[in-house]
Amino acid sequence: MSTVAQTKTEITEKPSKLGVTVANNRDEQEADVQRKVKLWGVLEAFRSGRMPDNQQIDKVLDYAVHHSPVDLDRLSPEGRVLVDDVRDIVETMRAIVIEKNADELFQNAVWQSYHGDISRAKQDNAVPVGKDQVKEDANQAAAHLRVLITLFITNGEFRKIVNDLGLIGRDLFATAASKAADKARPDQHQLDQVDKEAPSNQWVGADGKTHGTDSTPELQLKGPNGAQIHYNPKDAPGEAKLHDGQGNQIKAGEAYNKYQDTKQDAKNAAVDQATNGTGDAGEGKNKLKDTARSAVDQAAPHAKDVANARDPNASLTEQKDQMLGRAQEKVPDDADDQVAGKKEQARGKVEDLKNKIPEQHREKVAGAIDSTKDTLNDAFPEERRDQFIYRLKKVVVECQQHKDYQQAMSWLLDTLDSYKGHAKHVANKGANAAQDANSDPALTGAVGGFVELLERFANGRSVSHIQDAIDQLYTDARNDDELRAWWSKADDYIHRALLEPGFILDDSSDEEARQLKESGKYFFQDKYRDHWNRLWDEVKAWFIALADDPLNHRFGEDWKRLVKDLLFDHEGNMTFKPKLWADIRHTVLPQLIRQIGYVPIPRAEYSDEKIDLVIENLVLSGPNLFPNVVVVENHNYFKFSPYDNINKTLDTNHHRFRVGLSQIQADIRDVQFSFRKHSGFPKISDHGLADVVISGQGISVDIEIETVENKRDSVFKVNAVNTKIDNLAFALRQTKHDLLYKFIKAAATTTIKKAISVAVETALRSALEHLDDQLVEVRNNMEEAKRSDETTRTQALKDLYARKKNQAADKKHAADKRGSTFRLVADRDSQINPELSGDHGKSISKRIWKTEDLANSGKEWRSPAFDLLDSRHPAVTGTHHPEAQQGAGAGQSLSSKIGGADSKSAERKAEAKYDSANTRV
Repeated sequence: MSTVAQTKTEITEKPSKLGVTVANNRDEQEADVQRKVKLWGVLEAFRSGRMPDNQQIDKVLDYAVHHSPVDLDRLSPEGRVLVDDVRDIVETMRAIVIEKNADELFQNAVWQSYHGDISRAKQDNAVPVGKDQVKEDANQAAAHLRVLITLFITNGEFRKIVNDLGLIGRDLFATAASKAADKARPDQHQLDQVDKEAPSNQWVGADGKTHGTDSTPELQLKGPNGAQIHYNPKDAPGEAKLHDGQGNQIKAGEAYNKYQDTKQDAKNAAVDQATNGTGDAGEGKNKLKDTARSAVDQAAPHAKDVANARDPNASLTEQKDQMLGRAQEKVPDDADDQVAGKKEQARGKVEDLKNKIPEQHREKVAGAIDSTKDTLNDAFPEERRDQFIYRLKKVVVECQQHKDYQQAMSWLLDTLDSYKGHAKHVANKGANAAQDANSDPALTGAVGGFVELLERFANGRSVSHIQDAIDQLYTDARNDDELRAWWSKADDYIHRALLEPGFILDDSSDEEARQLKESGKYFFQDKYRDHWNRLWDEVKAWFIALADDPLNHRFGEDWKRLVKDLLFDHEGNMTFKPKLWADIRHTVLPQLIRQIGYVPIPRAEYSDEKIDLVIENLVLSGPNLFPNVVVVENHNYFKFSPYDNINKTLDTNHHRFRVGLSQIQADIRDVQFSFRKHSGFPKISDHGLADVVISGQGISVDIEIETVENKRDSVFKVNAVNTKIDNLAFALRQTKHDLLYKFIKAAATTTIKKAISVAVETALRSALEHLDDQLVEVRNNMEEAKRSDETTRTQALKDLYARKKNQAADKKHAADKRGSTFRLVADRDSQINPELSGDHGKSISKRIWKTEDLANSGKEWRSPAFDLLDSRHPAVTGTHHPEAQQGAGAGQSLSSKIGGADSKSAERKAEAKYDSANTRV
């Protein structure tokens, strides 16, 4: 068994033969891999709707308190104080979880909110519209809303208003930031255009195409690599057209259906394979039924007691009063006095808080507010404000003239009016239905849980006072004829403003709006002022109780102390702390980066008619791969004249660019490999572990490119690509043919160094030449589009992407004929040769898949994947967790979506790279 000598961390201009940026530490690497696999399991559990229980949360927080990620002995006294501040915050978070959520109220409330039975509210004739009609109306409303939104955001005037506001904002920013932000300030010509209107009755659609009042603009969303989404707002969202930038087009609904089919197939296959999990699933289902039945049994006596308090033959109002009377029997006689005392106490605390603010601080705040008002008044004088209001009205009027607007808005307003009548019918007929819904323990438990949680955080103060104040305002609106008449006038005004073209531009519209505003003040500022004040007082009192809660106060003080120790001195003045920032730069950040610096690569498989090859547990170190030394050299030549007649023949420029990268290193250990030869001599198969070290100066690359003028077939040329490898060492261990590998190792090392150098040079040169070809094609197509009256630049790019699509199809056909496949395996069901594997317990990919099974296992909202300190976690053991249901994560996990959606794309990209390099090592 051969081995590679241990490297050493050495960051110098001339490292020794075994020097690398970060020497491989097997323990650190394994710990980092385990952390990443566990974090993946946590994300997967959250994604599947699960939450950690209190014990799991407490374990993680306790571990964070007692296990610092940095070496405290290397910190300054100020740095250690900062660490203590962070520990205090974490300890307070532990106390909040233990005290406020002792019975896991939050998790249960969230779970119950997803599992309530709304069907209990269904009664004959309680709802005058059927379920299908409601669904149809909802779809129709969504379609009309999409049309209205599209009309507004594509309207030329609206787009110019948004652009003008951006220019004014940039001008305000540049004024506030003075010289440092002069580059952000718009030029004077742009500012002069701010108050000018855009062309009337114009809507801008996809690719900048303008539309009139008789056509509907399409929405266009552009993504990377030429990808686009085109959508007509009148169509259903599933009819949106997805373009991948290579000429391929598919409907959004079809893409979603394909994904769902792939997901279901993977899930079914996993269920068939995971025979060991069937018994646990049945047991869990029975226990879930028992839990639900127990909850119903506990809730039934309380529901019956409430129901017996009313006379079913009485009116609905009398029934409500009877039930309210039963509830008030349990209220103490001095409750009103207690409430009044609490209100006075709340008002007193508000005044105390105001008095605690020093006078000079009040003056500073007032001065800052006045300064801001003056700045805004300068940027938006009254004339400009009136102009903007007029332009916004103009947007509405132009939209009202569009045929789609009238159809959409009329339908929405008519449907809204009809549902108002339905609501009144439900209010009269649906009291019993509402009571049945409230008897569902899941729904009542979810609502009650959230309410109780809010009260716990507010030091036990009930939110019922706020609910009573809101109920009172609702009663006022229902019983006051004058207020109902005011709402009717407001409703009529809104209908006219939205439907009658040009109405909002008339002076009578402004006058009617002013009258509505003045008459509304009577209700909201005079008649029902006390009721509104009661609501605000109750809200303020609740927030004061929230601030007075001991744990909330302690949590806030912990954060204040952290900010003070980070930014302020002992006298409260903001100051720069060089020792503290030196700790962060030189100790904290490097140690944190060192703990997360390893990058696991997914299982890689290659297969053709000659060989099957599998590489697993390839873990790269980012600091080693990044070049330690970068050299950039640039030579520029310009020749020009200030006179156009001379520049026609004299204006020339030439550039030469050189970049050098060195100390690109690698220290890779314990890579699992398996191969199986189908042809050639000798026909063998083997598996084992490989160590690869590229140290010292590592890989050095020198690239030089030079611009090319007056040639249609080139933008730049590659003068040189040179690669040198300083020191390469490799070893194969735990194989069946150790003697054979030792015999050929010496000769193979030199050959492999040359092969890697040639491969790197070929790949870089091919990539640069490919880039030159792309730039040439884009440049020539754009120039031709400029000279042509029939072809736009957009069309030229579309034609280019169509040609690229054909080229990609040709490459795929050639790859299929060659019969070779390369794949990075993210999904367990996309393996080419699953039987080619080394140690399953150490395989990172298999640990990830077992962790996904763990994340999707557990009762109700619980999951063992949140227990990050569990020694039985698959990330640690490499085996299935005892509580995991095998196959539970298949077809459900994020990795299966990545693998299922992108496997073919990844194959095409990998095959294209294979063809361009045309190199096999």
